[in-house]
Amino acid sequence: MKRIIVVIMLVLTSYQTSYTQEVVTTDDIKLLFEDQAKVWWVRHYKGLINDMHDITMILGFDGEVYHGYVTYLRSKTRFQLYGKAGTGLKLYEIDDAGKVSGIIKGSISPQMLKASWQNFQNTVGLSMLLMEAKPDDDKLTCCGDNKWVKNYEGIYFGKTTQLLLQQYAEGHYKGVFYITHENKTYTVEGIQQSGEDKIYLHLINEKNEKKGRLDCKNMGADEVACTLRNDEGIFVNSLKNTRTIHTEGIEFIDYLTLMDVTYPSLKSNDDFNAMIYQQYDKWLKKNRSQTKREQRKISKQPKNRARLRAYGWYEVEYLSQYYISMRLSYADNWSDYEEVTWTYDLRNKKALKAEDIFLENSGYTEFVKTYITNALKKRPDYRDPAYSKWINKENFKYFTLRHEGINFSTKHNPIYGARQVTVPYEVLRPYLKRVIY
Repeated sequence: MKRIIVVIMLVLTSYQTSYTQEVVTTDDIKLLFEDQAKVWWVRHYKGLINDMHDITMILGFDGEVYHGYVTYLRSKTRFQLYGKAGTGLKLYEIDDAGKVSGIIKGSISPQMLKASWQNFQNTVGLSMLLMEAKPDDDKLTCCGDNKWVKNYEGIYFGKTTQLLLQQYAEGHYKGVFYITHENKTYTVEGIQQSGEDKIYLHLINEKNEKKGRLDCKNMGADEVACTLRNDEGIFVNSLKNTRTIHTEGIEFIDYLTLMDVTYPSLKSNDDFNAMIYQQYDKWLKKNRSQTKREQRKISKQPKNRARLRAYGWYEVEYLSQYYISMRLSYADNWSDYEEVTWTYDLRNKKALKAEDIFLENSGYTEFVKTYITNALKKRPDYRDPAYSKWINKENFKYFTLRHEGINFSTKHNPIYGARQVTVPYEVLRPYLKRVIY
């Protein structure tokens, strides 16, 4: 574990700028106004942009104009702010050359500033949520603190049902819901509306059809109250958390660069944590090399604000006593979208490959391909010639586990996304080397 922490610190250090800036005081802000005596207030805020990056803001107002500064804490990059009074908050981000490099639009109160930020080219838009803070509060937070995966279990139709749910951003949820008596897994997704203590998770099958809704209260707690609404009726139950996967994150933002990545962490499982970090370390090293090359070519001017962007995230699709199965995704604006499916054997402390699961020379690849093609031919979009041509060329090499079978998926397509089909264990049994369910 110590090795992992050291590697992470080295990654972050390589992104740091080589300068520090003095703390901006209330007096500094007042000096920006023509008449300091007319300043109504100066406020300090701290929070996150894109629910990942620590920022602070000090802002003053005289009834007509705003003046202030915003600072990205990781890189110490700072911009001046200016705006005029209006029906809503609108601040211009001004760089060291005195040029407008971004715009902040939203609302403000003494306790909170909620807004959106966009760069000069309007090619990047990010959310911003800041709360009232002490003037000297510049501590970095862990961007994964409000992100997690929880495995909830409860009884439905007399059988144990599992909800594997991920909060990947504040109030945003996705995951999988396995209904045992149907022997079927649904994906779920939903957003918690502001001011409500409920979230509404839509159940979606592999054909991308909505097949019900799961309404949950107190999500994130060890026990949640849920109401399932589907074709079978309305069922009220409680689900209990049996296991939590924590989220770790690495983030960096300055004038030219916007980078963040999240990855899972299992408590008291250093082998898993070390192996999962190795997956991301390859991507981080590539990004570091790429951004260094690009930064030598481009200058700090508004058209290049947040020009170098890279994101990494994960989704856990299966969790049992013996296995964890997930999808790792990477996206940047200088290379192709990348995706890795990864299943880890918790007992034997190793990642599972196809040859660990299937019998050699069993013909499983041909069988799986035929099964998937036949399943997809029954879906309406297969009638699109371009779609069917693409599908027939795919090898469905990406796989994750399900309770009822193995889920095979295509590589992400910029037009069609990724298509997936779960092949039941009962038809795969002649090809399996080992029992994994």
